Amino acid sequence: MNKHIKMVTILTAVGLLLNSTPALTGHTHAAQTHSSAAAVSSLKKINAKLLTEAQKSLKEVTGKSYSFSKAEKWSTGNDTGWTLTIKGVKNGYVNIVNNKVDTIQLEQKWADLQNSYKETLQSVLKELNVETLPDSVSLYKYTASGKLEMFASVNNHYITLLDGEIKRVMSTMPLDSVAQDMLDAANAAVEGFNGISLGKLTKAAYVKGQRNHHVELTFEGASPSTPVFINLEEETQQITKIEVTSLQDSVTEYTKGYNKLVSYSENKLLQAAIPVAKRVLNLDLSDYKISKDKDRPGVVQFTKKNAPSVNGMYNSKGQFYLFETK
Repeated sequence: MNKHIKMVTILTAVGLLLNSTPALTGHTHAAQTHSSAAAVSSLKKINAKLLTEAQKSLKEVTGKSYSFSKAEKWSTGNDTGWTLTIKGVKNGYVNIVNNKVDTIQLEQKWADLQNSYKETLQSVLKELNVETLPDSVSLYKYTASGKLEMFASVNNHYITLLDGEIKRVMSTMPLDSVAQDMLDAANAAVEGFNGISLGKLTKAAYVKGQRNHHVELTFEGASPSTPVFINLEEETQQITKIEVTSLQDSVTEYTKGYNKLVSYSENKLLQAAIPVAKRVLNLDLSDYKISKDKDRPGVVQFTKKNAPSVNGMYNSKGQFYLFETK
């Protein structure tokens, strides 16, 4: 299993499900399926100490003991690892990178959640005046930071918590309640990508975040499979995020163009980003510094003293398809 192929499928899921769920519940497992006999055999190939460590870490997150049904080995460059499928758990994986537990993700039924998690979520639901409990809750932990993210959906509310604190609460909106000036701003932004179709509005949501509140809009784009996501500040209608998924690499394109994706210089990427960001965000990046993310090919950050930073994502052709101000 190639680490970077796994990454692009996760990033695809993030984009396609941005207005409904986080990456965890939309995770697309890109590995090939194996027979049960092969799966058992691959589990036996893993160092017993690593398996024990994975189970221990999993129990720390869930409070329960789980076993693994399948193990898939991958390697790329100097990195090697295993992706372990958690037996009997929806979207359940433990990812081992260079002999260390890297990430844990799974979807747990409400009844199986630790009591402390239940209490935290119930307090948030009470604030929202929601009496219904979620059927399940998604958990994601990145062991390097030690932070735990939880996601639950109830009625028309989508709740994301980070270490027990509200990260964001998204509530769906009727499409006909979206103001025309917001639609006009979205249309003007997508024109900056030259010939990209905005399409009809398919989803709308109001988001309460840690720092500000905004509206998230999803448009059909060129087709239902290539939506356009746009976030706007509530009061100013300023675009804070735009993602045009029709420009994103498919898994095949990502794999074939991976070396080219990595090889782009920061200066070349900056020059490609400047005109698009000007048209889309009305933001001049010409005096910003750019840095490529060493762990995530295709991801960059633009920074400038006393100015908002900007995250960007580009494809193997060097085209930017996502900008987000921070």
